[in-house]
Amino acid sequence: MSSSEPVGSSPALARALSAIQQTQKRPRSEKKAIPVDQKDNKYFERRKRNNNAAKKSRDARKAREDEIAIRASFLEKENAILRAQVATLREEANSLRQLLLQKRSQH
Repeated sequence: MSSSEPVGSSPALARALSAIQQTQKRPRSEKKAIPVDQKDNKYFERRKRNNNAAKKSRDARKAREDEIAIRASFLEKENAILRAQVATLREEANSLRQLLLQKRSQH
């Protein structure tokens, strides 16, 4: 799943993830080319370490985003179930009120 694909079916979830991504972006500084004569073993080792750190950071961010999307999907389903239960209980309460009113009016 790429960041351009919609996550789940909720527009609210997509907006929340987009907002999270936007707040974490920082402006990049201008890149300065390193002269070829300065690219020694130390330079290449630093580049290798930086590339590995960047990949690790991207992978960790993607894992966090995936976890948030899964959690949001679970919560949306749970919310739908709870709303259905609330509706059922309200209907039951109204039915019981009607029965009680009928019983009172008979006596």
